[in-house]
Amino acid sequence: MMIKLFMKNFMQLTLLVSLFFSCNEVKDNDFDEDDLNKEIENARLSELSEIYFVGNYAGNLSVYKYDYKTDKSKVFWHSNDERVIDLLISPDYKSAYFISKRKQRLKSSQPAIEKGRLYRIDFEVNKVESITQLEEGIQVIPFWTDNDRFTLVINSIDKTIASYINKNTQVYNRFGKLLSDNTEIYDLTKDGYPITRLPSINYKSPNELFTVIEKNDSIYIRQQKSKKEIKTRFTSKKILQIGWAENNKHLIMLLKSKDQLKQSPNDLEKTLLAIYDLQKKKTVKMFETVGYKRFVLIGDFLIFDNGFARDSHIEIFKLESLSNYKTIKINGGCGLRNI
Repeated sequence: MMIKLFMKNFMQLTLLVSLFFSCNEVKDNDFDEDDLNKEIENARLSELSEIYFVGNYAGNLSVYKYDYKTDKSKVFWHSNDERVIDLLISPDYKSAYFISKRKQRLKSSQPAIEKGRLYRIDFEVNKVESITQLEEGIQVIPFWTDNDRFTLVINSIDKTIASYINKNTQVYNRFGKLLSDNTEIYDLTKDGYPITRLPSINYKSPNELFTVIEKNDSIYIRQQKSKKEIKTRFTSKKILQIGWAENNKHLIMLLKSKDQLKQSPNDLEKTLLAIYDLQKKKTVKMFETVGYKRFVLIGDFLIFDNGFARDSHIEIFKLESLSNYKTIKINGGCGLRNI
């Protein structure tokens, strides 16, 4: 009799606990959706006024500027003696640096530099300022640490001891002022080749409502309050870049198949650009392209590289209507950072 009574009470208690956690889960899911709806409603989008990019002009890679109001592109900076190898715009799209060089010494994913120069673009007055002459190097690694700091790393072979690599790291502010200049010496036989840590991918949304999770060879979107993980359609993919749209509704991911890591270096690399709707909890648009592409988010626009080599071009895509707005094409090709 006592056992039956205990079992009955135990089952009732188990049911109540189950209902309690179930109600909490539903409540947390409601909070997640309510918070997202508020973020979307209160989103303030910046205006697209111009886009700086690299394109071919008179046989040399130059800096172009696309004007949104006039819907036209024109050469912004060009030199008969120098070619642009990398254009880097700050994450908030308010400052930019670019690197030019006269000669290509080696062919690699990270360009070697000889007679190179660092320039800064002043967005306020639309002018280019020469910052410094660069030392010769076998590898150049430029990147923005944040909106206010630009880092330039140049690795070079020591002129006295061939097994030594000199790693020079320069940090500039957004106005072109040199904040630090440091050189480290690496002995290849003991220390190995110097490694530079690049800024990490933004897995967490700026409003902290979502986090992109990679596990079990799949990609998930985790809701912050409920901790619920929504599985996306993507498997066996490596994340190259993540962007959170200003509308607080869309997540942009640049992906590459992990199978490509086994391919020959001569094979053309394919990438996938995906637009994920956080409100609908599904992927709403995908672009498959050849080559390592890049994208930038400005207001309601997704701007990204497409095509390859001389056929490369830039697409401007409207997120709200999920429609193509414009394609920027330059004879000889163009790209957001380089070609």
